[in-house]
Amino acid sequence: MQYKLRYIVAAIALASPLLSSTSVANTVEETIVTADFRDIKLQKMPASVTVITAEVFTRRNARHLEDILTVAPNINFATGASRGRFVQIRGIGERSQFKDPLDPSVGLIVDGADLSGIGLAGSIMDTQQVEVLRGPQGTRFGASALAGAINIESNKPTDEFEGEISFGIGNYDKLDTGLVLSGPLITDSLLGRIAYQSNSTDGYIDNDFLDKDDTNNIDEKLARVSLRWLASDDLTIDLAAFHIDADNGYNAFSINNIRSIPADDPGQDRQKTTSVTANLNWQGFSSLEFEASLFSENSDLEYGFDYDWGNEALSGYRGSENNKRGRDAVGADIRLISKDGAEILGATWVAGLYWYSRQVGLNTQAGDNFGYALDFSSQTDTDRLAIYTELEWELSEKLALIVGGRLEQYDLNYTDNVNVAANADDNLWGGKIGLEYQLTDEIFLYSSVSRGYKAGGINGQAVGRVLSDPSTDKDIADFLLARSAFESETLLNYEVGLKGWYLDGDLFISTSAFYMDRTDMQANSSVLFPPAEWREYIDNIDGGENYGFEVEAGWELTSSVRLFGSLGLLNTELGNLEVRDPDSDGLLQQNGRDQAHAPAYQFNIGAEFTVIDNLYLTVEVDGKDEFYFSNSHNEKSDSYELVHSSISYRNDDITITVWGRNLTDKDYQTRGFYFENGPDFSKNTAYYQFGEPRTFGVDASYKF
Repeated sequence: MQYKLRYIVAAIALASPLLSSTSVANTVEETIVTADFRDIKLQKMPASVTVITAEVFTRRNARHLEDILTVAPNINFATGASRGRFVQIRGIGERSQFKDPLDPSVGLIVDGADLSGIGLAGSIMDTQQVEVLRGPQGTRFGASALAGAINIESNKPTDEFEGEISFGIGNYDKLDTGLVLSGPLITDSLLGRIAYQSNSTDGYIDNDFLDKDDTNNIDEKLARVSLRWLASDDLTIDLAAFHIDADNGYNAFSINNIRSIPADDPGQDRQKTTSVTANLNWQGFSSLEFEASLFSENSDLEYGFDYDWGNEALSGYRGSENNKRGRDAVGADIRLISKDGAEILGATWVAGLYWYSRQVGLNTQAGDNFGYALDFSSQTDTDRLAIYTELEWELSEKLALIVGGRLEQYDLNYTDNVNVAANADDNLWGGKIGLEYQLTDEIFLYSSVSRGYKAGGINGQAVGRVLSDPSTDKDIADFLLARSAFESETLLNYEVGLKGWYLDGDLFISTSAFYMDRTDMQANSSVLFPPAEWREYIDNIDGGENYGFEVEAGWELTSSVRLFGSLGLLNTELGNLEVRDPDSDGLLQQNGRDQAHAPAYQFNIGAEFTVIDNLYLTVEVDGKDEFYFSNSHNEKSDSYELVHSSISYRNDDITITVWGRNLTDKDYQTRGFYFENGPDFSKNTAYYQFGEPRTFGVDASYKF
C-alpha cells in the first residue's frame, strides 16, 4: 500500500492524541451503546464502534447520515441518487440499486425497525445518537449486517414537559424548520414525544435547457411520534412511528462532467416510508429479563433518471427510465436476558428468536427514440427465521470470554414478466468468539473472531435482458446466463482492539486492527449492451480480503481547547474476478485489484475552541484517498480534503450556529460510470456525480 505525503502527515498528527467523535472527551465514559443485546458503555464495548452525538449534528448542520459518516473511520458511501443512500464499511457494501432485489451488506436500524436498503430513511431528525458498528454482526443482526450496521436511536419522551423550535437558512435556497414537543400525557406514567422537520434546498445543479436551478433539489418532510408507557415497576412499553415524505430531484450526471446539466427529462428520487415499532421490556421475573420488539414498514419508492443526461440536440438521442417500488415488511425480535444469579454453566446469557418477512414489487418504464422500450415488473418475497444466543463467562476479575451464535433460515421467491423465476432457500450461520481483558481501570483490551453472512439471490435484470432480446451477442448472453444466480457469502473477521484513558482522564484513544477473509465474495459488476445500455449482476469469487487499522482519539487539551479526529487505513483485494471488458469484446481480469469504493485511507481531524463563555469555534478537515468506482472498470475518484467550520453560541435554551461545509469549494466525486454516451457513441468515457460544493448558513433553536 502506497501512501501520499499528506496522508503520512495526517497519520502522524492523529497518532498524537486527539478527540473521538463523541461530543466531549470526558463524556465518553457516559456514552452508552444501545445496539448490543445489553446497553454497554462505549469504552467497554468489545468491538470497533463510533458513537456520533448531537454535538456533531449541530456543528455540521447535519440532516442525513451522509452529512456525518465521514467522522467515522473506514466508512464510505455512494450517491447515484439525491443523497448518499449506499454505505460501505471497511470496503464492503452496495453502491447502487436499479432493478434487482437488494439485500444490503450494511444494516440500517431505526429505533428497532430494519430499514436496510432504503437510504433516504437515514434521517437524523430528533436523534439522540448514531452508532456505527464496524465488522460483521452475525449474532446480533445476521444477514442484514455482513459488513456492519448503523443504529439510529431517537430521543425518548421525557418525564417533564419540554419543547424545541428550530429554523435554518443557507445558500442554494436552503430552508429547514423543526418542532419538538415532549412530556407527560394523561398521567405521569404515559409519556409522549412528537417531532417534525422540513428540509429543502434547490440543490447544486443548473439546468439551462429548462431554465431551472432546482432539478436536483431536496424536499423532505419528516415526522416522528413516540409513546412510553411506564405500566408498572416491571413493565415498560415504547411505541414509535416514523414517517418520511421525500420528493427529491435527480439530475446529477453531465456529458461534460460539470454542474450544468441541460436534461430535458430530469429524474426523481422519491420515498414515502412509514415504520411503526413496539418495544416491550418486562423485569418481573427474578432470573431473567424479557424483551420483545415488533416492527412494520411500508414504503413507496420511485427512482428515475434521464440516461442521456441532456437533450436530443445535445446528445443525439433521448432516453429515460423510471423505477417504482412498493415495499412492505414486518418483523419480530424476542429475547430473554439473564439477571445476576441466573447463570448457565457459570455464564450470563441471552437467547432470542427473530422473524422477518418482506415483499417488494417493482415496475419499470424505460425507452428512447432509438426504438428501445422496456416495461419490466418483478416481485420479490423474502422470509427469514433465526434463533440466536450469546454467553459470557467471567474467567477472572479482569478476563471475560464471550461466545455467540445465530442460525438463520432464508427463503427467497422471485418472479418477473420476462419469465425469470427463482425459489432459493438456504440455512446460514454466524457468530462470535471474543476475549475481553480489563488491563487497568482505564485500559480495556479485546480480541475476537466473528463470522458474518449474506444470502444469495438472482441476477434478474441481466438474465431478463438476455431472455427478452434474442439478438443479444452470444458471448454476452453466455457470460450472463452462466451467472444467472449467485450464492451466499460468508466473512471471517479477526480483530484486536484497545481502548483507554490517559493523562488523568483528559485523553481517550480507541484503536482496532482487523483482517477479513471473504468466501464466495459477492462482487457487483455490470455488462454494457451497445450503445449505452448496461445491466448489473453479482458474481461469486474466491480470495477476497479486507484488512486495516482504525483509531479514534480525544484530548481535552485545556479547559478551552479540545481536539478530535479519526483515522482509517484499509487494504482490499479482489479475488478471481473476470468481467466483460468495456473497451473491447474480450474479458478483463480484475484479480488482485482493490475492491470498489474502498479508499486506502480516510481521516477526520479538528479542534473546538471555547472563545468566550457559551461561544464555540470548530474547525475540521475530512480526507479520503482515491478509490475505484466499480469492479467492472478501472476509473477512480480523486483523493480530496474538505474543510468545514462552525461558530456556535449555546446556553440552556438557545443555540445559534453559523456553519460552512467544503469551505474551499472542492470538486470531488461520489459516484462514477464508464461507457459510451452521446452524441456519437465513439468512445468510452468516465462520468461523475459530484459531492456538494461550498455550502453555508445559519441555524437557530430555542428550547422551552
